[in-house]
Amino acid sequence: MNRTYALTAIGTTIILFLIFKYFYPFPNMVMDSYVFIKATVMHMGANSSPIGYSWFLRCFCYFSRSTFLLVLFQYFFLEASCAYLFFTMVEFFNLSRLATNVLFVFLFCNPLFLYMSNFIMSDTLFTAISVLWITLLIRLICAPRPYMLILHTLLLFVAFAVRYNAMYYPLFASVVLLVVRLKMWQKGTAIILQFLLIGLFIIHVRESTFPFSGVRQFPPFGGWQKINNAMYMYGHVDRKAKGPVPEQFQILDSVVRRYFDSTKRVEDILDYTADAHGFYYMASDRSPVNYYFHWKYGYDSVFQDFTKRGPASILFSAYANYLIQRYPFEYVRYWAIPNGIRYFYPPTEIFSMISPYFFQPGVFGGMAQQLFDVKTLMVRPSLINFRTDLLSYYPMSFMLLNLLFVMSFAGFCLFGGLKKAPGAHAYVVLAFALLWCCNLFFSAMVASCDLRYEVFIMIAVFTATTLLIDRISKLAT
Repeated sequence: MNRTYALTAIGTTIILFLIFKYFYPFPNMVMDSYVFIKATVMHMGANSSPIGYSWFLRCFCYFSRSTFLLVLFQYFFLEASCAYLFFTMVEFFNLSRLATNVLFVFLFCNPLFLYMSNFIMSDTLFTAISVLWITLLIRLICAPRPYMLILHTLLLFVAFAVRYNAMYYPLFASVVLLVVRLKMWQKGTAIILQFLLIGLFIIHVRESTFPFSGVRQFPPFGGWQKINNAMYMYGHVDRKAKGPVPEQFQILDSVVRRYFDSTKRVEDILDYTADAHGFYYMASDRSPVNYYFHWKYGYDSVFQDFTKRGPASILFSAYANYLIQRYPFEYVRYWAIPNGIRYFYPPTEIFSMISPYFFQPGVFGGMAQQLFDVKTLMVRPSLINFRTDLLSYYPMSFMLLNLLFVMSFAGFCLFGGLKKAPGAHAYVVLAFALLWCCNLFFSAMVASCDLRYEVFIMIAVFTATTLLIDRISKLAT
């Protein structure tokens, strides 16, 4: 049976990819794509975005500069990771034929994976590595081998280098590794090693940002994200009732207060039609953050002028920390909770934008041509509309999937599944639940939630829900 599924998975993956590329022959690129390409062309050691994907592009371009092969690799790597997860679940959990088929269709016939892989972006690479990482953790719980600890540490490190959404991975993995049936010194060494590698990477990034920004910080320019989040809260706070502001923040705070007092406008993170929804305060030139930035540091002479944005990020980070520490409950109320709601119904963002199909002119376009010889990204408008309509169902589907996961986990516990299941199986279920909680907490508190950031957790939750419902049906009979 496994051979049949393997051959079907390979055939399905090849056929779907060829059909997709027939209609969408060019890759998709947004501004972040050009930022990755710039770091690749200029051999930068750090960037405003995590540098791991630029390192990947540099390695890939040693072999080929074909965007067709790049998209092919990204899609097949993601599907290979899904295959590893699929056959791991089949091997260790004896899924019913129906559950196996449902999981197979989701993993190997999912149009979202094709559209995501068609972007020159870190999303597909991060998702694939994360799927490999969580699958390896499942195998460590069910059938541990010492060499898996080394592979796990390397995968976690690479995931962290590719996207900082993996910040919670080491803490989550440390908890999971404690229940793995290996010697304590082996598990302890693996836990220490993962933090050591990540610590060295952080030091590398901090040192690499200094030559072109004049400051050492990690994550690079993370202060912009922090102050963006804090502004969504600060606009709701009664600023007249607060005490004096530290001297270093007085001018910045006065600019921010004057903006809110004069405009009487507070951005709603749940308004998906708003300008730069979710990151208005760091993206829009009309925001008080950028007004202050332009006043103090001047306008960017180039896109993302690091010599200006680096020092500004240090100040913004300190100011945001001050606001969050002063108004922690308001931060949870006006940022974390709405952003948590946004997590359950994430915007489609780049999957509904027109810009990925238009080539960026100027310096960035020149760098893309230098690296990949890209000249156009355009496809027929009807195909763009088809993509938008097709992927518009995913936010609602993701919300229903999360609800179904919570209900199935509760039902599994009520039926005594944790007690009746073999020890390793119970730990796997608890690991999925902990992963879901960690991802929700991190996404709500720190990140701006969009659909492309949630594809990994979508795969993990769908797999866990399929397993739970299958187990519940067996417990009920």
